Amino acid sequence: MGDIKEIKSVPVVSFALITGAVLAVITLIMGVIMTIFTASILAMIPADTANVAGFSGAFSAVFFIIVWPIMAFIGGFIMYAIVALVYNLLAPRIGGIKLELE
Repeated sequence: MGDIKEIKSVPVVSFALITGAVLAVITLIMGVIMTIFTASILAMIPADTANVAGFSGAFSAVFFIIVWPIMAFIGGFIMYAIVALVYNLLAPRIGGIKLELE
């Protein structure tokens, strides 16, 4: 059995950066999938409304692949910075997370 260590505090900016980046990467992968899904749906639109479908496809591609991951990073950074701050406030009072390390 290994040593049991306790996480007494978490560096706020470092934690928020890495979790925000992970969230952005996951959102980027989801955005690519959503873009493919949206393109397949828009391909079924009749030819007389092709201009609208073309614009919608381009807009959704830009949104899902560029804007959505950026928003996820910013939102994730803020959310996980708050989580780290709350953890740092509560851990000394109620005890931090205990890890068994070998």
